[in-house]
Amino acid sequence: MIPIKKHLSGLLILSIILLISGCSNQGTTVSSITGIVEAREVDVNTKIPGRVIELLVQDGQRVQAGDVLAKIDDQELKSRESQALAGIAAAKGDIAKATATTNLYQGSTAADIQSAEGLLSEALAAEALASKTYQRIAELHKAQAISDLELDKAEKDYKTAQAAVTKAEGNLAKAKAALLQVDVYQAEIQRAEAALIKAEADLEQVHINLEETLIKAPCSGVITSINVEQGELVSTGLPLMTVTDYEENWVNVKVEQSILDKVSEGNEATLTALNLPDKTFTGKIVDISRKPEFATTRATNDRGEKDIVTYNVKIRVNSAELRPGMNVSVNFD
Repeated sequence: MIPIKKHLSGLLILSIILLISGCSNQGTTVSSITGIVEAREVDVNTKIPGRVIELLVQDGQRVQAGDVLAKIDDQELKSRESQALAGIAAAKGDIAKATATTNLYQGSTAADIQSAEGLLSEALAAEALASKTYQRIAELHKAQAISDLELDKAEKDYKTAQAAVTKAEGNLAKAKAALLQVDVYQAEIQRAEAALIKAEADLEQVHINLEETLIKAPCSGVITSINVEQGELVSTGLPLMTVTDYEENWVNVKVEQSILDKVSEGNEATLTALNLPDKTFTGKIVDISRKPEFATTRATNDRGEKDIVTYNVKIRVNSAELRPGMNVSVNFD
């Protein structure tokens, strides 16, 4: 017969073994992972270097998207605007002047060329007739059929006709040269039009830069930091202030690879802030990183160290009650 004391000891040992075995088969739970709340923070920069002439907000002030937060000195840009406007006016004046001159020259030159061509045609005909007359008179004079006086007159008429041709040719050349001047005026029109396009582009850029002198809130939120003073010179890219949108927030948690298959994008998670233990929040898993993160932990035996591989899981909450930096317990179950 087995002693009762030994029997009870055996049952106790068996119970402990079963308990340990049962615990080892339960697997790792995905609940109660701690994360930190983060919120959308947007740095407000300037594209225009200059002096801050007005600062319109304070730390902690709530702003709406598009609100003017500060103003940059715009005097230099105003001067450029005046120059661009003057350039536009001058270019338009040059275009009008050159166009009017071109139209005038085109009309008168075409008529002058036509008239000169007609006069040249008449002069050539008169020259041809005078030439024939002079040759006939010369033959008659050679035969002593006419006097020297008649020969001299015919020669004089021929030379006069030749001079008329030369003059008509000169007038036609002058008229055609005036036509070339029309090309010059048309080139001036093109130059003035190019100057107008440049001046208008300069004016458009000035207006864009003038708009940029008004530093506006990129989103709705709270001014959480101001890095500039009124009257201070600032350069492009310098963060003037930061706007935090507390209503757009999320929690990042590190999930071990052994339980990652139990977490899916689009699923919901329950969150509890450590300072609000009686209240729960619902979040949505929006991203599971594919890039692993490594940490090391020392084993309890002499087998050395081992790596713990985790993946970042982002949970969108969008609750203004959760502030950036709060520790939150996340339950995926």
